[in-house]
Amino acid sequence: MTESENSSEKKKNSEKQTAEPGFFSSLISFFFIIVLVFAFKSSILDANNIPSGSMLPTLKIGDFLFVNKMRYSFRMPYSEEEIFRYDDPKRGDIVTFIPPEGAIHEDEPDMESVGGERKRKQIPIIGNLFAKRFVKRVVGMPGDELRVIQKQVDSYSGDPVEYTYLEFKENGSDEFKSYNPTPVPNGKELKDLDNTRAIGRSLFTESKRDFTHYVLEGPHDASYGFIRRNCPNSICKIPEGHYLVMGDNRDDSSDSRFWGYVKREDILGKALIIYFSINWKDYTCMFKEIPEDNELKSYLLYRYDDAELENHCHISELNGDVQRESVVGWLYRTIRFRIPRMEIRWERIGRILK
Repeated sequence: MTESENSSEKKKNSEKQTAEPGFFSSLISFFFIIVLVFAFKSSILDANNIPSGSMLPTLKIGDFLFVNKMRYSFRMPYSEEEIFRYDDPKRGDIVTFIPPEGAIHEDEPDMESVGGERKRKQIPIIGNLFAKRFVKRVVGMPGDELRVIQKQVDSYSGDPVEYTYLEFKENGSDEFKSYNPTPVPNGKELKDLDNTRAIGRSLFTESKRDFTHYVLEGPHDASYGFIRRNCPNSICKIPEGHYLVMGDNRDDSSDSRFWGYVKREDILGKALIIYFSINWKDYTCMFKEIPEDNELKSYLLYRYDDAELENHCHISELNGDVQRESVVGWLYRTIRFRIPRMEIRWERIGRILK
């Protein structure tokens, strides 16, 4: 072997040796970044999307929001175990929390039997990062007496509505106060709802502390299981260290009225800001437009005829079978129908949540 060949061989070996450490160092760096990102997500600032209509119209299906996980306490990354607490939720705060056992349906596939009780399966670390979390508004504070009744009030259009009327008596007070529900015109706030169950509902505002927020109500007459069983004369005495929460869409929210109080230690953070919002029209694809008055008769005027429907809606969306579709089915539906019809809600981006 000549001297030049030896030199070339040594150069190749040297390049190979330097390339291998470079690859492994990049892999370690990437893994370290992933660890930091998920640590940040679990204990400092979380990003959530809204899949249901329980907080309409404050939070709409397709909203993406940041949650301040350090607003009330600092938690151990990955575990959500509270290390120390420096504040508590206030009346009217929109909070994220670990739902009580009764809030999750017992027949869900990710439930298992432990010691004779049904509990959610948890994979260490992964289970905490991707477990189901609820978003609701605090309407009852520790020590409150909260009266929850159905009261007929008139909407802005004059139609009677069975309103979930709340009155609270703070700890140490002698009088009940209300949140002063006030009917307001529907306007554009209901213009881009992706929820057919909100059709015909009326818009109100309620007052909390120094701000007001929207509430959606309709002509329902509900029997609230938890209230009926645990609150004599519909007055709930909220224990210390517990909160009563509700969705702003009172007709379509699984909340404390049905499954009880939320423990303080289960409250993980406060909803902060909407950073993006997409209206996929998964539930309203059959309508050309959403009428501002939100009345059923107006919706029917905007409905596509049968020949046009097949160009705007997948058959599973019309039959309500979206939840059962496969990954391949979801990809096809998204590419063929969802992306062409989607709308970005530009006016909601950057909205501070109250």
